[in-house]
Amino acid sequence: MKRLGTSSLPFYITFLFVACLIVLVGNAFSSYQNLERLKTNNEAAEHNWSVKDKLKNINVLIMDAESSIRGYFISGNPIYLRPWEAAKQQLQGDFKELERLLGDNPAQVKNLRELRALYDSKERVFENSIAIYQKVGLPDIVALAKAGEGREIMDEIRLLDIIMEKEENETLQTRRKLFYTEYKEALFIGNAINGLALLVLILFYRLIYHNSNKQRCTENALKIANDNLETTVLKRTEQLSVLSRHLLKVAEEEKAKLARELHDEMGSNLTAINMDISVVAEKLKEKEPALATQLQRTKRVLQDTVNLKRRIIEDLRPSMLDNLGLAASIQYYCEEATAIAGLDYATDIAEDFDTLDPARSIALFRIMQESLNNVIKYAQATKVKISLKRQESGLWLQILDDGIGIQKDAITKPKSHGLLGMRERALLLGGTFKVKPGEDNHGTAIEAFIPFN
Repeated sequence: MKRLGTSSLPFYITFLFVACLIVLVGNAFSSYQNLERLKTNNEAAEHNWSVKDKLKNINVLIMDAESSIRGYFISGNPIYLRPWEAAKQQLQGDFKELERLLGDNPAQVKNLRELRALYDSKERVFENSIAIYQKVGLPDIVALAKAGEGREIMDEIRLLDIIMEKEENETLQTRRKLFYTEYKEALFIGNAINGLALLVLILFYRLIYHNSNKQRCTENALKIANDNLETTVLKRTEQLSVLSRHLLKVAEEEKAKLARELHDEMGSNLTAINMDISVVAEKLKEKEPALATQLQRTKRVLQDTVNLKRRIIEDLRPSMLDNLGLAASIQYYCEEATAIAGLDYATDIAEDFDTLDPARSIALFRIMQESLNNVIKYAQATKVKISLKRQESGLWLQILDDGIGIQKDAITKPKSHGLLGMRERALLLGGTFKVKPGEDNHGTAIEAFIPFN
């Protein structure tokens, strides 16, 4: 038989795929680098804005402090000194934050030191003015104001603040120019990569489209062949279903015929033999006691044979199924089978089902019979429960045991003829058949559902 070699993709498709993959990875890496640059520049811009905000805040706090001290001088109310006290605490934090923000800029660090020195001088002027006011009053404070003490310091603070802010603006402007230059370069590279990727994708699409047309033609041919095959399979399946149903029907008819023949012919012969043995044994009882005893043993063996014949007949075609109905037959068979096997059993059958048609009766009985035999042979169970209930659309049968359980794939194994036979009986009547774990995953539950119509 000729072996088929493994198929592989053409080289040009693999090459285009790898090229497209490299282009996309390069584009992703370039985009990542651009985002990192944007993030860095954005953080630098935020850094510059933070420095400018802190400088403005320091200037505003010093001015607010000066205004609050003037209000104190005019009114004499100590409550006006609260903004000054709050400004001193906040200014200490602002200077520390500026030291952290400007740590990498030596020029700005130098400016910050000068600004801090000016603020310390201004703070001493404020404290000295407050002390003089508290000792001698407002006239000396007015004299100090006319003399312009502390005014030069405030002017220097404002000038230094402007210088530092201008320095930050220049740094910010430089970083913006650098960002826009890098952004234009990245945009050009990204567009070039995208164009190359688009070209590769167009080529790849043309190849895929060409192969897709070829595959579509092949699939159409396969679909036509598959439809023809499915039609053939459906016909054969239907024929097999009809044949299977016919074979089951013939088998049950043959079993019933054989059971009648065994009951009528063999039963009458065994009865006649039993009567003859009884007569002969009675006549030899006094003359030949040994022979009479032997005949009695023969009679007991004959009785065992009669019982065996009765069991065989019941297995072939339960007489109670025709005479007393499905419920009584299940009850009787369970009692007989479990008594021999030493197994506890319980039944949950709500009615007699006397009006049930023979096909459904024999199917449900055979499923119960085979299931119970499997429980006795393989399940190692201590008890079994048989339930038969009428539902809205059909009959539901369950055989539940507490044994060792059953494998999930048991119904698909080649040697599982009993399970396959039960499943086939249910399916031929339009029903369902399930094998699953029992309660709390202990034992096995076999369920069959046979619809009415």
